[in-house]
Amino acid sequence: MSDPREVEQLLRDQARRTETRADLQRRHDDLAQVTPTVGVLDEAALAGVDGADAGAAVDLLADLARATDPALRAKARRLSVRLLVPPARAGETQRRGSSRLATVAGEGLDLDLDATLERSLEHRPIRAEDLRWRGWRSPARALVLLVDASGSVAGKPLTTAVTTAGALAAGLRTDDELAVVAFWSRAVVLRHLHSPAAPSAVLDALLDLRGGSTTDLALGLRTALAQATAARVPHADVLVLTDGAWNEGEDPAPIAGASGAARVHTLVTVDDEEARTSCARLAAAGGGRAVALHRTSDAPAAVRAVLR
Repeated sequence: MSDPREVEQLLRDQARRTETRADLQRRHDDLAQVTPTVGVLDEAALAGVDGADAGAAVDLLADLARATDPALRAKARRLSVRLLVPPARAGETQRRGSSRLATVAGEGLDLDLDATLERSLEHRPIRAEDLRWRGWRSPARALVLLVDASGSVAGKPLTTAVTTAGALAAGLRTDDELAVVAFWSRAVVLRHLHSPAAPSAVLDALLDLRGGSTTDLALGLRTALAQATAARVPHADVLVLTDGAWNEGEDPAPIAGASGAARVHTLVTVDDEEARTSCARLAAAGGGRAVALHRTSDAPAAVRAVLR
């Protein structure tokens, strides 16, 4: 499913299944501290939970973003974006690895006279922001996050997916591309690679998602690779958030092996030998890396390890 209107209707239907206060209380001992009454979210109290256990704080925030209380749900979602997709600070988007000499708007090695003169034709007199320089720049990236939404998408699976999407969105530059696909017995494109919406908007889609029962990893991978083929850059990276298991469809490894210019990586969510073996096999077939992601707080480091 990739039509935005159909996806929006699916998410609207699934989002009707909310978490009551009683449901939340059974799972979170700190609930009364963080939300003492209806519609209230105490950010200082949540920060205290975060200081004690970052993973528990993100789990709680993700559950609050599905609360039956609409005011609490809205506040939790706004806070999720602020915490998981902070604005980049100056210099943070510079990447290690291969780079190329290119024309850049910021100050660089030498003034690019031709590009500056071209800008000056649009604005007279020339402005400081019209100056163009030659500098080293890492190439743009195309990233596709594939999320296993089979079974119950709640608790740790949800927070791991949201935190991973947040880590990817936080690391994007303006010329990067990001797609997000969720799969169970069907595959749903939550964000298209060329979507004009802010990348952080995909967090809302993940928080609305409830998923389904069975797991067709091959279908999800095909859908993710279809997004990757639309990339404007020569190579795309597909990051599969999975335990490596499937109980419907065909073996996904040959599909990863036919991924063409795209690289298929696995973020391994379960710490057992079967999961490690299955995910390593899938990543090897797709020319990518298999990296452990057992705690939600490890998502940014796992993303960096895959894309290093």
